[in-house]
This record gives sequence, C-alpha cells and structure tokens, in this order.
Amino acid sequence: MKMDLPPKVKYIIDKIYENNYEAYIVGGCVRDAILGFEPNDYDITTSATPKVIKEIFRDFKCIDIGIEHGTVSVVIDDDIYEITTYRIEGEYKDHRRPENVDFTSKLEEDLKRRDFTINAMAYNEKEGLIDLFGGNIDIENKIIKTVGNPYNRFNEDGLRMIRAIRFSSKLNFKIEDNTLLAIYDNAQIIKNISLERITDEFNKIILSNKPENVIYLFKTKLLNYLNISSEEDENKIAELYKKISILNKFDKVLVKRLVALDYLIKELNINCNSFCKELVYSKKIIKNHNIILILMKEINIKELNKVKVKKILNRIDKSLFEEYLDISRVIYEDEKNFAKIIYILKEIEENNECYTVKNLKVNGKDIMALGYENKAVGEILNYLLKEVIIKPGLNEKSLLIEKIQEI
Repeated sequence: MKMDLPPKVKYIIDKIYENNYEAYIVGGCVRDAILGFEPNDYDITTSATPKVIKEIFRDFKCIDIGIEHGTVSVVIDDDIYEITTYRIEGEYKDHRRPENVDFTSKLEEDLKRRDFTINAMAYNEKEGLIDLFGGNIDIENKIIKTVGNPYNRFNEDGLRMIRAIRFSSKLNFKIEDNTLLAIYDNAQIIKNISLERITDEFNKIILSNKPENVIYLFKTKLLNYLNISSEEDENKIAELYKKISILNKFDKVLVKRLVALDYLIKELNINCNSFCKELVYSKKIIKNHNIILILMKEINIKELNKVKVKKILNRIDKSLFEEYLDISRVIYEDEKNFAKIIYILKEIEENNECYTVKNLKVNGKDIMALGYENKAVGEILNYLLKEVIIKPGLNEKSLLIEKIQEI
C-alpha cells in the first residue's frame, strides 16, 4: 500500500531515520488515508526519545507542551507537527488516564495500547503499512473493534465507549458485537469521565452524517449513568430511533441539531433531560438553544403573519428566528408556510419596515421636547412601536409627532 505523504511529514520521518531511529505516521491520519480522506493533521510516532527528537530538530523551534507524555511539537514554516515516542502505559486507576507512561523502542508495544484497530496502524514509505491488529480488514468490513479485549480497553478509558459510537457515526461503520456488548456491560464507567470530554464526543456524533447513532447512548444506558436519561421503555427508544434520522436534514449547525433532538425527545415523552442543560456548552449556545426551543413550543408557523413576525424580531435576533423556521420546516414537513414566512422576512427587509424602538423615526429627545419625561418617554416609544409594526407607513417623524399629540 502506497500513501502520498506531505513533503514536511516525509522530511521529518526521513530526518529521524538518518539519525538511526524509526518514525511513522500513526493513528487517525493512516485510517483516513486508507479511506480516501485527506487527513486533517499527521501524528508521528518514533523510537527516539523526546530528548533525542529535540536534538535532531535543534535548528527548528520545539515546543515542550506534552513532553511528559513523550510528545515534542516541531514547528516547520509555521506548521506544527507532533512527534511522540513509542509508549507503554501503566495501570489505569480511574478509567481516564494511566498512572505512568514509559517509553519503549518497540512499535508493537505502542500500537497495542490504542483504542480501536482502525486507529492502531502506522505507515512510512520505507516499511509500508504496519497493521498488527487487522485494522485494514476492519476498514474493508466497516467494523469498529477494539484492539484486544474490549473490557480492558474500556476500563482503561471509559470515554472510548462513546468514541466507538462516534466513529460508527462518522464512518457509517458497525460496532463489532463483542465491542458493543462490552459497552453495555461497562456503561457505569462513564461516570468517571469529565463532562467536557463527553460533550466533545457527543457533539461529533450529532454533527456526523449518521446522527441517529446517538440512540446507542440510550440503549447502552450510558445516559442513565450520566443522569441525563432514566428512560426504560424500549418502545419509546425505538420510536425515537425512527424519527431521529431527521437530524440529517439540518445543516451541521450544533444549536439546530441540539434543539431538534431535545424537541423530539419531549414530543415522545421520553424521560430525558435537555442535553444542552446537562452537558457543557457556552452561555451563548445555551441561550440560543433555549430561545429557539421556546419558539418551537409557543409559536405555530402556520399562524404567523407579518405583524407577528415583526413582534418576534423585536424580541430575538433574526438569525435565531430563521433557525426556528428551518427546524419547523423539517419537523412538520411544511415547505409552504416556511416559504411564506421567508417571503415576509424579505419584504420586511426590502421595505425597511421598523420593528425595534431604535428604528423609529423619533427618539427619546423628540418626546421629551414635547414635555414628557422619565418613565413616560419609554412608554410612548413602546406605544409608537406597536402602532408602526401594524402600520409601517406611520414611521415618519411628523406622523409620529401627530400620534403623540393625539394621546
């Protein structure tokens, strides 16, 4: 098997070999190259120790962050390449990280500590593909399988259970039976994993091309041990699986897919807390998620007209309203009303119709000049806005002044 390595990656590997040490690209970049994808980055593994790597690349900037785990980052023309010494990991005490990391000169020892067979391959142009655990065959058969005993791999790092689901979603692969059984049997280990790490993997699942695989989080009871779900009704979970593929009809926008997922769960009365509430998200994502979800609950797209649309735009950002519209379009399969509201939005924009106080043709100073002050100023502005939303042509300064004088 021949892979085309980027010139700088080839340079690094060749330079390490010139100094009588081994070096390979390893892990996800090998997997992606076999699958025909362009790797996002290239991890390099080597028999040389970090100290030796720093000496070999002494003419380049070397970054020591991660050096305690054997990783040195070498900067070449502003590109950063991580070079990691072959490692043997000690006993895992907390299902998250090894007690210690030791260096080894044997590539096999490094590869057998990795999570899945498809991620445990190495390659260089001198030796070709190094596949000691059948990763290439598993790629051909579209299977996610652990390296060695799945119970051992998951006990080492409980996050690997969710990573198995994530890779099955990303690649549209089947989780091998023994590996899946081990997830069922070891689900309680997930309690030891940080919510930040879990959130990252969860996001990759629902933003994948097969977001319906999130159902495995329910089936294996992983969500139960995270105190997110307590649903035991298998019929409800089966019904969710039938509907959840609808997520694929949305853009890969995190907030939209989070809202749609939570909405479907509530519609089916599944005992599950909001993912956005229970996992770790920024204040902005939480706020936007909650706003759109409230719109989904309170507003029927069929009942919207221009006045109601402008009242909504007065409360929320236009982009959030458009995301609500798209979610409603997909969930209710309502292209007709979606198109109607999009046309209304276009009309409002083209006609520059006012729906916020700041776009009124009068301001607080104008109202104070008429003898009003304090709380009355705001009340009059809000009154005028309500009138203008109904009658856009009223938004002229002279007409608004006359309206005030009629009060």
